Amino acid sequence: MGDDEDDKDDAESDHEGATSWNISKLEEETEKKDGDVDDAWGAAREKAVAAKAREEDKKKREEKLKADAEQQKLQNLAEAVAHGEEIKAQRQAEEEEEARQQEENERKAEEDRKKAIEDAKRQVQSVEQTVDFDAERDLMKQLEQNYLEKDIGGASPSSDFGF
Repeated sequence: MGDDEDDKDDAESDHEGATSWNISKLEEETEKKDGDVDDAWGAAREKAVAAKAREEDKKKREEKLKADAEQQKLQNLAEAVAHGEEIKAQRQAEEEEEARQQEENERKAEEDRKKAIEDAKRQVQSVEQTVDFDAERDLMKQLEQNYLEKDIGGASPSSDFGF
């Protein structure tokens, strides 16, 4: 009996030793697995947080780019409007200058025309009516002589026709 009890004790002690060894090994493995899982979860969480931060940064950059593009578009539009207004004002000034120049030319032409009329009137009024009686007498004598010569001393009318 004693041997049987010793065998039992040995069996229990063997069993107890095996059981305690296995449990501690299982606990270590579980802790190790839990640690690995915790490490994996932690790494995954960190990656997710980093990805989320990158995504937020990306969104902020995109929004900033959109805002900058919109601002640039508005600035370009404002510059184009200002340039258009500048060109419009320049054209208006050119048209006004052209109209003023044309009006000046018309006024000058009118003054020249009036001056020409006045000059013509003065010239007409400055002409004196003079009669050279001596020249008139000489002309009349010459005409009378020519007329008389034909009547008195001239050839007969038949000679004019070759008879």
